[in-house]
Amino acid sequence: MWPTSLSSSLYLVLQGLGFLNYENLPDSNLPFCRAFPGDESWPTEDIWNALNASIDGRLIKTVPVGSPCHDPHYDKNACEYVQQNWHQTEMHISHPSSIMDAVFLNKSCDPFTPRESPCYVGSYVQYTVNVSEPIHVMKTVEFSKKHNIRFVVKNTGHDYMGRSTGAGAISVWMHHLKEKEWFDRYSSPGYTGPALKVQAGVQGAEVNAEATKHGHLIVAGECPSVGFAGGYIQGGGHSTLSSVLGMAADHTLAFEVITTTSEFVTASPTKNSDLYWALSGGGGGTYGVVWSVTVKAHPDIPVTKARLFFSSEEISRDTYWEAITAYQQIIPSILDTGSFLDSTYDVNKFRMDPLIGPNVSSSTVMSVLGPWLSTLDSLGIKYEFNLTEHAKYVEAVAGYDNFDIMGYQLGGRLLPRTLFETTEGFSEFMQTIRDIVEGGAYVWDIGLRPSWEAGGYSDNAIHPEWRKAERMYNPVLCVFFDDDDPLERIWEDQRRISVLFDEPLRRLSASGGAYANEADPFAPDWKAAFYGEHYDRLLSIKDKWDPEQLLYGTIAVGGDRWEVIEDGRLCKST
Repeated sequence: MWPTSLSSSLYLVLQGLGFLNYENLPDSNLPFCRAFPGDESWPTEDIWNALNASIDGRLIKTVPVGSPCHDPHYDKNACEYVQQNWHQTEMHISHPSSIMDAVFLNKSCDPFTPRESPCYVGSYVQYTVNVSEPIHVMKTVEFSKKHNIRFVVKNTGHDYMGRSTGAGAISVWMHHLKEKEWFDRYSSPGYTGPALKVQAGVQGAEVNAEATKHGHLIVAGECPSVGFAGGYIQGGGHSTLSSVLGMAADHTLAFEVITTTSEFVTASPTKNSDLYWALSGGGGGTYGVVWSVTVKAHPDIPVTKARLFFSSEEISRDTYWEAITAYQQIIPSILDTGSFLDSTYDVNKFRMDPLIGPNVSSSTVMSVLGPWLSTLDSLGIKYEFNLTEHAKYVEAVAGYDNFDIMGYQLGGRLLPRTLFETTEGFSEFMQTIRDIVEGGAYVWDIGLRPSWEAGGYSDNAIHPEWRKAERMYNPVLCVFFDDDDPLERIWEDQRRISVLFDEPLRRLSASGGAYANEADPFAPDWKAAFYGEHYDRLLSIKDKWDPEQLLYGTIAVGGDRWEVIEDGRLCKST
């Protein structure tokens, strides 16, 4: 059974931030709660075995990744491996039920809790289907509906919003779907040109590698491990190319989708166009299970890359902030060139890593960075600076490493260009970010301009605030928690982010917009924050394509029709 102590903190934070007690589901005939382990209705072992036989033996019963650290299966060497790799993506990607955000695990079978403490499956899914054929998804969907079991879609598990797991659930694991198909000349009513089709398990680095083999590039994410066709592109997908080519979802040509009525359909601008529109930026794991996506490809281009690092050691706090202020003042000029900026900083160190200038010369980059470098010199700040030129796009982004995981608690908002166009707006921004950083946060400050023009005026479900954005500040506004921190400390930090850090950023934003893949998963204004004016249209599309409301996420469209109650099970909102 689910231990109440592991779920009550999540329940309370959801309740306190306004996620519970919303309108009922449209279909009043649906069961009030999903079945849960221990219920009389929970399938017997024979029933699970029959499912396994029907899907070619691809059913996996969950053994949490931290199980070697607990009795009766304690294994010293295996436990040390898990602990040493807990913050690295590779171990979790290759595990059928593990995810990359410990906030949503509620310490379930945690490798850092005492050896003698129980190894609960808890927030992990109960079973996983290692998908290799569409029929495996269809059979799992049918089983889930027949037995009223919570259903989850998982790719790499690289999700900061809690959608890749669920207590008492069965998941379809799409990670091993790795087929790719290149088109020199893809032809459709709205586009003729090079394109790439990838299955759901293909990751960002694999997309880049395939495109560069053909002398082209794809608008893909910075992190190489992210699943390209999953929540990334379905959530919009920002990129180092966003200032010149918009968002990843601006380049979708077609999806292959398995619906929750077990149909395999194509969604494109001319076929099932409503589903195509929603999948292109309206949020992952909500409207259907994506089998593949086809996207536009673009000719490869040279890239200039710059990196800079300095610390606050041996300088005053005011001097440190004077250096950051000078950086902030030149960002509009940098973005004018079509460049992308990725910077992180806290009270101890600042890192611009990197500036990516697609088709921007090194001399142009130096000219826009010059005033800032002069300021650093005049302030007596010692810094490390590196400038390189790359003939191919993939060479420039190859240095992006997978980020450390399992320690982030998130917040963040999209900030508009207009904020930085007045002295008053810039001053308010600087005071806000100084308060946030000195309040204990480590921030991720992304500079990009995925405007309508950059995105080719694409008609899709991407939040309109992206078209006005100058910053994503901060899609990862985070406080790292220690592996030994108790649940109470973790959730108190999350409240701190939601209330003390995220709320001032919301006031700076144009209308509260945020990136639905990297933001506060407990934002009380989540409908406006993640979907804006598109929400009602997206909800009607969800109801059409997922009539039995099988697909669920706390911040997914329609998510407020359900709630996770105190024992961890999923029930209708009341």
